[in-house]
Formats: sequence, C-alpha cells, structure tokens
Amino acid sequence: MLGHVTEDSVRVWARTSDAGSFAVQYVEANEAGQVNWEHATMSEQVPTAIDNDNTGWTTLTGLTPGKKHYYRVWAYNGQLGEGGSFHTLPAADQYANPEYNPLGLFNYRFEFGSCASQNPANGIGPSLPAYDTLLREVKDKVLFAVMNGDWLYEEARDYPVDSWVEDLEISADDVPPNVVFAPTVVGVWENYKIYMSRAKNLAEWHRHVPSYFTFDDHELLNDIWGAGTPGHRNRRAVFRDIGTLAWYDYLGWADPVDFTQEVSFGHAQLEAGSGILNDDAANFTQIDWEQTANLHVHWGTATAGVDDTIYDVDEEGDPNAKVYEVLEVIDDRTLRISPEAVATGQASYSLGRRSYSKFTVGNAAYFLLDTKTHREYHDITEADKPGLSILGTEQREWLKSEMAASEADFFFVFSSVPFMVPHRGAGGYAMADNKDESWTVFVDEREKLINFWDELGKPVFVMTGDLHNSYSIKITDQIWEFCSGPHNSVNHRLSDEGNRPKSGLWKFDKREMDIRWSTFILDDIPRPERMHPHYCVVQINNVFNNPLKLGEERWVAYEHPQVIFQFFDGRTGELRYAETVSTKR
Repeated sequence: MLGHVTEDSVRVWARTSDAGSFAVQYVEANEAGQVNWEHATMSEQVPTAIDNDNTGWTTLTGLTPGKKHYYRVWAYNGQLGEGGSFHTLPAADQYANPEYNPLGLFNYRFEFGSCASQNPANGIGPSLPAYDTLLREVKDKVLFAVMNGDWLYEEARDYPVDSWVEDLEISADDVPPNVVFAPTVVGVWENYKIYMSRAKNLAEWHRHVPSYFTFDDHELLNDIWGAGTPGHRNRRAVFRDIGTLAWYDYLGWADPVDFTQEVSFGHAQLEAGSGILNDDAANFTQIDWEQTANLHVHWGTATAGVDDTIYDVDEEGDPNAKVYEVLEVIDDRTLRISPEAVATGQASYSLGRRSYSKFTVGNAAYFLLDTKTHREYHDITEADKPGLSILGTEQREWLKSEMAASEADFFFVFSSVPFMVPHRGAGGYAMADNKDESWTVFVDEREKLINFWDELGKPVFVMTGDLHNSYSIKITDQIWEFCSGPHNSVNHRLSDEGNRPKSGLWKFDKREMDIRWSTFILDDIPRPERMHPHYCVVQINNVFNNPLKLGEERWVAYEHPQVIFQFFDGRTGELRYAETVSTKR
C-alpha cells in the first residue's frame, strides 16, 4: 500500500507472513515498459513485528518531483511481493514563472469517498465494482486519494488469540503486551487481513494510489458514541483504543502525524469507592499528557468488538468498564481518575491518542479530523446543547489555530460524519432511539466553527462520509459540504437522512442550507436494490498553460483559482454532477 506522498517522498506499507523485514525496490520511469530494475534503488530493510501483526512501513525519499515511479517489495527471505506505481507531487519550481506564476502553483486532482462494506448483507459484496471503475477511469489521473472513513466493516471480530498464535506459528510465551492487555485486537487485525486479501481490485488501487485515511465507527465499532464523556459506560465506546491500535497498523500509518504519543495499554488495580488507579508495570511520568486522550477501562469479553446488539448487555462487561478522566498523575505507577471505581479488582485499560493531522499541497490545506476519539455523548432532544463537542476542545482549537495561521487559498476539512444532514436511520442497531451520527447533534460546536470559517474569508470545504449517499451543499457563500460515497455499502433512504429534499433549500435545525444536488433513495426501494456506489474527483485549477510556442509550457496563474468537484457513478464512471467554487471576489 501507498501513503503520504510529497514532491520527493512516499510511504510504502507491507505485511510479511511472519516476523521479519522487507525492502522496497524503486525506479523512475514514464511507463511500465521502460522500467529497468537494474537501475533501481533498494531501500533499507523495514522490520515487521508481531506487535503490529507483522506489518511495517517506510518512507522512500530523494525522489524526483512530478515523476512516475515504479516499485516492488522484497521480503527478507527473498520472496518477491506485489508492487505498483505512483506519481510524486510536482515541485513549485517546475511551474514557476516570475511574472505570471511567482508561487509556482500547479493543477492536480484527488479522489475521495467513504463506506466500502464487503458484507453482501450491507452492500454490494466483495466484488467492489466501484474500484474496477476507479482503476479504469481514475488511477492515472489523480495524485492521491482520501478514504473518509468506513474502509472496514466488522467481520471475524471474535477471532481468538489461540488461532492468531497458531496462524503466526509463535508460542504463547511470545504474545506481545498489546495482545495480552487487549486480546480482541487480533480480531480487528484479522478483519483487515480478510478485507485486503479478498478484494483484489481494492488492493490494486492502494498499490497504485497514495491514500490518506480517517476512521469512522466501523473501523472501531459500529455506533460508537460517548468515548469522550467521563462516566459513560458502553461496550462500544470503550472499544475505541483497541480499534485505533489496529487502524494505525493497517491504515493510519499512511497519514502525516502531528501527535506521536501512541495508545498506552496496561492492567489496572482498582478499589471500589476509590478514584485511585494503580499499575505496577506503568511509568505514567514518562507519558506526554499533552498528546493523550482520556482513559478507558475495557469491557473485557471475547466478543467486545463484535457488531451485534446481543452483546450490548451491561451486566456482561467488567463492572468498572467505562470512560474516565485523568485528574492527576500521583507517581510513576498511580493515577487519580474520575469517576471512582465501583468494584475492586484488576482490569485492562488504555489511554487514547490524538489521531488528527494536516498536510498541504500547493495552495490548499488539508485537515484529517477525528470524530470518534473525543466525541461526547449526545442527546437528540438537546441537539444544540451549549459546549457539547464532537471534536474535543484540544482538536477544535488546534484546527482553528492551524487554519488561522495558514496562507492557503482553499481549506479541505475531512470529517468522517455528515456536517449538515442528519444520519438517524438506525437499521436495527443499538440505541436506535438516540441515533444520529452527524454534527446535527453538535449544533453549538458546528455553528461556532461556521462563524469562525466565515471570518477567514476563504473557501472552506467540509468533506464528509458515513451517510451512504453523495451530495453538494452550499452552507454560506464560502462554506460548503461535499459528501462522497458510498464506495460499496448499501445506500441509505431519505428517511434515514431526516427526510431531506432531494435538492433545494432546507432547514433541518437552526441554519438553512442549499442542497444543490444529491443522490437519493426513496423509501419504497427494497434493501437489496439500494446498491448505487459513487465517488468524487476533486480538481484544483490554479493555472492555465499559455506557451509562446505550441508544445511548450508557460503556466499563468488565475486571479481566482477554482476547485471543481465531480461526482461519478461507481459502476459506470458516468459523470453525475459537478460543482465549481472559486476564491472570493
């Protein structure tokens, strides 16, 4: 797989069948027929370890800007693995002109989408026809892609540690600490391996197109709410860090990292009626508390990560399993937490991490938000409750600070859940009476961000997923929401989306919006017939070629560059809709 790409680097990921290493051989070439592997460069060996389910990644550096490169992966035992190709980003000096394009701006495209269930009960199945279309129509036209959540849907989550040990041919004594503390992580690892091995077109896409990822609920556990609310007790909420650990091993490695503190796991000793947590193996004074999320005590059952409401039984989980706030680091081994424990005993726990980041391409800034780690528990009857947060204070202030300091002309803010349209269709899942995945139950925070963005005076594009339809929504003159998908999941009905109009003005809560276009599903369509995948290609138009002689190049910058959002049918590649937004006049 390919990840974060720049003008002179790209990340490459691989998994070996057992712990060892791999190396990446790479070479610059315009097309496959011109590849000469004798002139290729070989990377250093990249270790793979059972702690990460034998996965690993490296960054290839020193690449030529704006050029196509081919690569292949060699395992430590000499076995040749799969390879692919990619384009590095252009460099500004390749397009710069002192008079007409002093900043060296360039044009480029990227693809984005969401929601690619391979379960035939919840989507098209493992054939993933949209990826055949993407490979045919898009692969060689985009520089990167953003998969905006729900790449993974829950399967094999009850896969036991004994089977994992047997498959990896290791002894029980070799089981790493993260598996000891969080044994259900092996089910999530197995889930990823199933998805990667079963969908050949999906794997080919990721070998050729550098990708960025956000996680939504299914990478963790369906309908995971309240992971940021101390005192909240829920099986799904406290699976957060286990799912996050596996996500970094299989997808999250691809993103630039603004916060390096990883998820921390341990065994806690708790006493009923006490707010003291003790872990004799910990070193709490060495943790960077500026980079952690809150503390969770785990559910502790073998089915903790399975998406089935039969396991949402409060009595089955560890009595202390819930969300906690860390009030004080007393010493290396001891924390003061809130609320107090309700039972005496040992339990596995974790400290979450901050999983949001940013990158810049040309004159556009990209922000990959985390809408699950810090999300507070909502109440649909108090959707505009003051202070309620989906991002958490630290992430929200980080976003505002980074955007205010940026010189970018365009802002792309990736949220794995919808911004203006509710997602209230429960489909038989847990907590149906309080179902809403969207920012529409965090109206106070949403409105504060909209007001802040309006003050920037630049186009802000909120790029969303989760809702299995695509749409273009104008929020204000400068703020838009674009939802893209699903890539493969079953479409939602209009009734799942607050009975919104198919197009036109609509006011779901306190703010009116203009739904310019959308895909939609009427409620009379049977579930097996609701299989209409879509994807979006975004084109940034900064310059126009004005050569003095045909065949040459002289790139001239627009006074008002444009961004074109093009939505396509995932089965046929047919253009369904396009929206163009330019900088403010």
